[in-house]
Amino acid sequence: MTPSTQTPRITRRGFVLGAAGTATLAAASLFGCAPREAPDPTVDETVSCDVLVIGGGAAGTTAAAEAALAGAKTVLIEKTPWLSGSSSLAIGTLYGAGTQLQQAAGIEDTPEGLLAYFMERGGDKLDPAMQQFCAEHFGETIDWLSGELNVPFKEKISKKGTDTIARAHNIDDRDEVALAAVEQYAKDAGVDFVFDTQAVELIVNDEGEVEGVLAVQGADKRIRYDAGRTILATGGFCRNEDLIAEYCPDYDGVYTEVGQGCTGEGLEMGLDIGAAYIGHGGTNGILACPVEAGQSKLIDSKAMWVDSSGNRFVNEGGQTHDIYYTVAHFPDQSFYAVYDQPMVDTLSDKLANAFQLGLDQGVFTQGDTVAEAAEALGIDGAALQAQLDAYNAMAAAGEDTQFGKKADNLVAIETGPFYVLTMGVCTHGSFGGYHVNTDFQVLDETDTPIPNLYAAGEVCCGEFIYDDYPAGGCGLNYAYTSGRYAGKNAAAAVQA
Repeated sequence: MTPSTQTPRITRRGFVLGAAGTATLAAASLFGCAPREAPDPTVDETVSCDVLVIGGGAAGTTAAAEAALAGAKTVLIEKTPWLSGSSSLAIGTLYGAGTQLQQAAGIEDTPEGLLAYFMERGGDKLDPAMQQFCAEHFGETIDWLSGELNVPFKEKISKKGTDTIARAHNIDDRDEVALAAVEQYAKDAGVDFVFDTQAVELIVNDEGEVEGVLAVQGADKRIRYDAGRTILATGGFCRNEDLIAEYCPDYDGVYTEVGQGCTGEGLEMGLDIGAAYIGHGGTNGILACPVEAGQSKLIDSKAMWVDSSGNRFVNEGGQTHDIYYTVAHFPDQSFYAVYDQPMVDTLSDKLANAFQLGLDQGVFTQGDTVAEAAEALGIDGAALQAQLDAYNAMAAAGEDTQFGKKADNLVAIETGPFYVLTMGVCTHGSFGGYHVNTDFQVLDETDTPIPNLYAAGEVCCGEFIYDDYPAGGCGLNYAYTSGRYAGKNAAAAVQA
């Protein structure tokens, strides 16, 4: 296996004290950070279960459902008042091969082909067993969602990343449809959902075995959860500036749109008891518009995009994730889209309002020439004018000889007034976390499983993704797939 790397870091206690408020401060002072033989006698309640799941996103909800279906008494605790995590905000694409949906669409594909693609996209630098596991089971998970759970998928299957085969299966709406279906599946199986309850510390006995967690519910109710097996599905850490600076320093300061709960304390709880970290500094991200959240349609591939020096730098119709990595490494983490008046005239009412907001805020500028609009943002106007002239010449010829943009998107930008729109990037996930095996047991620094501790989802995605995102839909499928098997395996282990 690839050796895990761990550098000096902020402790979980430091995170709790710095970010979670006085109620959690009191709880942290009460519980402490060192393993103990018995719980503090002043806890308000003790709850026992076979399997405890921490985190209510796609990974955690799926893990809880599978554990309960296997006959384990299962409790899921979630620190927010609802099912959250980044999966609740996801568009709803899952990557996989050999699915029934592919067969219906006439697409011939196999898990072996998907494995080859994963290995091309950084998987060769990681444990090959996990790459194979994901390639073999991602399609199975899509069939489970579309078949057993009746989650609606679109007929069209898309190509993503640099893949030449259509493997991106798109939910007919957003992932919240799938998450709601899995939640009902879990409730029907008997999972006890407990909200507004934050895990504070893993309970570890003298033999190094995890026995559950100490948690705080609401303002100050202290609960001890005794569990035969514990599954951490607490998501990533993009909302923890210290952890991003430490583990993903190239993306320090990048704006994020992940779920509010992705603050990293779930990862730190395990690191505090000796769990190993694996990650190589990457993040998942998209292009961002300062006046609209998400993948705004103002980020138009028919525009010309330039960097802060006024130079075109990319095929505007290329893969969003790959462009994200380029822009995130620019000194200002920004790029600029050039519009002309006909492009503005075609905007919907909603986009027109957002466009006007950008002008009002000064992040979009207007000029009789593109040079004038550029200089209002501090960009070299002459350089940008030269780039636009060259771009329009390629549009007239019908071929982008610079970056290979498709002819359909290569449209001349030549009718003033002209506009230059400031754009940027935002993170949608962190690539790094617990070192796990294909049973989703959490490993220590010697690659030995920590007794009774499992993980699923983004909190352990560094085992599957190296540093660049292989293709849209890989992270979401990893959440559901790792959740399915972490739940099954934890239930089997506690019942053995």
